[in-house]
Formats: sequence, C-alpha cells, structure tokens
Amino acid sequence: MLPRLLLLATFSSIAFADIQFTSPAAGATLQAGKPITAKWKDSGDGTALTDLKTYTLFLCAGGNDAESILQLAPINANGQFSTGNEASATVAAAVGGPDKNA
Repeated sequence: MLPRLLLLATFSSIAFADIQFTSPAAGATLQAGKPITAKWKDSGDGTALTDLKTYTLFLCAGGNDAESILQLAPINANGQFSTGNEASATVAAAVGGPDKNA
C-alpha cells in the first residue's frame, strides 16, 4: 500500500496556477499495482487552468517542505490541460520500497 503519498504537480508553464486536488482524498490509502487517478479543479486563485497548456504530475513521498519531497514515479509526464482535469497511472509495488506502509 502507498499511504500518505503526496501528489505533486509541476507546471511547465511559467505561469503559476493554484489547483485543488479533489481525488484521492487527503490521507487516502492507495493500493500498489492498482491505477492511481488524480483529479483536480481550478481553485480560483492565480492563473486560470484554461490559460495553461501542459503539466507534469508525479507521485511523491515526504513531508510538506520541498526539501523532504521525493519523486517516486510519474503519473503523467506530458499532461495536457486541454484533455481534462484528471490523470491516471499504475505504479509498481516496488516503488514504495520494502518497508511497511512504504
């Protein structure tokens, strides 16, 4: 299982948008080897998502500080905002490591 993992969106545009993830819920437990689907909406702050073109979304582990975040696997390395507000990928069980709840 992949609990307490953080999804990190890195936008390839210079503009900054503020998205709000709607799924998975904060604190959700994700099952390794099963598809992970991230859904989001425009928070209304910053640049509108309709003004952006591409994004990169990673499955990450760590805390809230940038120094503690570790990118584990790409969910969508070449996302297009024009295709909608969700991205999905299957992440191998080995990505989380051998530790319990990794």
